[in-house]
Amino acid sequence: MSVQPIDVQVLLARLNQIGREQAVHRDALVQSQAVAADEIARKSAEQGHGVVEVSTEEEGPETVGDGSGGGSGGGHGPHRGHDESNPGDEPFRDPELGQNVDVTG
Repeated sequence: MSVQPIDVQVLLARLNQIGREQAVHRDALVQSQAVAADEIARKSAEQGHGVVEVSTEEEGPETVGDGSGGGSGGGHGPHRGHDESNPGDEPFRDPELGQNVDVTG
């Protein structure tokens, strides 16, 4: 099967149109990448300048108790007494410290 002269004429006539179509496809890819990059830049700028909302609320040390702790009636300021909920958080104390008192001067 050989190439006929009419096929060459049709190919040459459509060559300009095919070149434009390929250029449009190539430019569309570049354009879509540029739009995506602009959107990412806009989102990152919004995150940098905006306030981030927290979806879950967690209890922390700043929460107020319900008063059933059995402490003194004041209720003001931080609780400095022994906390029964965390027995492992007791500070380390040296058993040798403060046992021998030298009074000879």
